Amino acid sequence: MDVDDQPEILLTNDDGIDAPGIRALYDALTEVGSVTVVAPDRNQSAVGRSLSYGRTASDDDDPDLATSMADGMFTSPVPHTDHELGYAVNGTPCDCAIVGVNAIEPDPDLVVSGCNDGANLGSYVFSRSGTVSAAMEAAFLGTPSIAISMDTLGLEGDLEPADFERAGEIAATLAGGVPGTGLFDRVDYLNVNVPRPDVESVGYELTRPTEVYEMDAAKENGEFQLTNRLWQQMANRDIPDPADTDRHALLEGDVSISPMRVPYDVVDTEAVRNVLGRIL
Repeated sequence: MDVDDQPEILLTNDDGIDAPGIRALYDALTEVGSVTVVAPDRNQSAVGRSLSYGRTASDDDDPDLATSMADGMFTSPVPHTDHELGYAVNGTPCDCAIVGVNAIEPDPDLVVSGCNDGANLGSYVFSRSGTVSAAMEAAFLGTPSIAISMDTLGLEGDLEPADFERAGEIAATLAGGVPGTGLFDRVDYLNVNVPRPDVESVGYELTRPTEVYEMDAAKENGEFQLTNRLWQQMANRDIPDPADTDRHALLEGDVSISPMRVPYDVVDTEAVRNVLGRIL
């Protein structure tokens, strides 16, 4: 891509194509690039890196989505309808990333996923979040990407696109400023988290995902319950994380930007080989 040209941007999310966050990003990104939207037709939050591929009729009541791997069928349909912003897909965020990268012309220079209603913080959440997973999927496919989310914990009432204005400005700044810099020769995707709209942002911090993870479980009255201790602490504006982490930065009022490589590095050391050699 010529650096003087506007980038081709694929925009997706996990909150659904009618969510206010994606509308805000669309409006902002069209100022710096040519934007194509391929997004789920309904809320697909927290589906992680799941795909429609391989779905069977027992998994979904739509027979058009059925496929049998045992019968040697390796293609799954991903139904869609036209939408004023682009394409509304009956599928997951990762479906949308794959379709947008491979089936839409022209090929995107950049994938942007968001803006999510709620922060996506910590290494443990990356494979759980549909927003971040779409960015990861694009990165695995060789297309640089940005996942952008906004802290909304404690906000009351329905959100409007205007509430995501700062997130849109940051997305547009990054999308318009990255071409020609070589940034994505060094990193695969950015995970960006923006403070609540009622918090005056101090600035931005380059961060690493926090590794603090405090999910809890209990059995009460014969029922299992899960409690997210981290979100409890966030609601109280507590910061148990080191100063260079994403959650710490966000709760301090900064925009958190984590430059990431796609995960799953192999730990191939002599010690690991020796232990597995003894076991096997």
